[in-house]
Amino acid sequence: MPEPLLKVENLTKYFKIPAGAVHAVDDVSFHIYKGETLGLVGESGCGKSTTGRVLVSLIEATGGRVTFDGRDILSLKKNDLHEMRRHMQLIFQDPFSSLDPRKSIGSSIAKPLEIYRTGDRKEREKRVDELMEQVELSPRLFNKYPHELDGGSRQRVGIARALALSPKFIVCDEPVSALDVSIQAQIINLLQELQKMLGLTFLFVSHDLSVVKYISDDIAVMYLGKIVEIAKSDDIFASPSHPYTQALLNAVPIPELRSKTRKRVILTGGVPSPLNPPPGCRFHTRCPYKTDRCAAEEPMLTPIAPDHKVACFGIK
Repeated sequence: MPEPLLKVENLTKYFKIPAGAVHAVDDVSFHIYKGETLGLVGESGCGKSTTGRVLVSLIEATGGRVTFDGRDILSLKKNDLHEMRRHMQLIFQDPFSSLDPRKSIGSSIAKPLEIYRTGDRKEREKRVDELMEQVELSPRLFNKYPHELDGGSRQRVGIARALALSPKFIVCDEPVSALDVSIQAQIINLLQELQKMLGLTFLFVSHDLSVVKYISDDIAVMYLGKIVEIAKSDDIFASPSHPYTQALLNAVPIPELRSKTRKRVILTGGVPSPLNPPPGCRFHTRCPYKTDRCAAEEPMLTPIAPDHKVACFGIK
């Protein structure tokens, strides 16, 4: 079995504030093999985006280990990290705010090439033309500005910019959540085509389970900074084991008769504050199956089937 391209072990990120520390990411572990996609899902504020940004070193980790292509990137010095970053890129959620309104589309796509001093001006322009063709952007948009493009075209610019340095791994941070449904499908199909063509590896962050199912090989479900279930995409949808995963799937409308027979899990209350997470299982304050043990002891991710792990005491 080959080694994963990305291996995350006990990753932690706390944000210090006057009142204490926000537990944004707490002891998270997973891995992604080359050419595959891991979908990371959960409610807003669960730590999904923070996890992705820590992986590409936009945010400094508090603790843990991230091994990319055999190297521990959290221990790299500044120059080595700069070089490593060309292989790890990010597609932002909002395609408008992620682009400089003062720069033309061609200039925005070329910026990574300038930073890494790749080729001369003519070579960079040729590379930008190639990238625009790859993401299906018309050449006439080269000298246009972000405000002159629609949301789908702006996101294609963001994808082209992420591809500029020929990375191996890309964090897709809710890349379609700001787009219309029809445009979402186009962008998802484009990402899949690029993945096959270029051998890319994705961490796909989203709160939309239907989108994640379509693009992901594996899915990790996150709640209040922790992963509570991780499995193959088909297994998550066929047999969700954690009560939180079941509740998330219940919230997805499925226009099929079998949807009427799904086990209903109704959550009560709101998500606890990451500033003061509850002891034991962090989900126990909302779980309909909680026991005294859940409030006193934290469950670990435990295998219940091949490639399927769950953090829940109620799973046999």
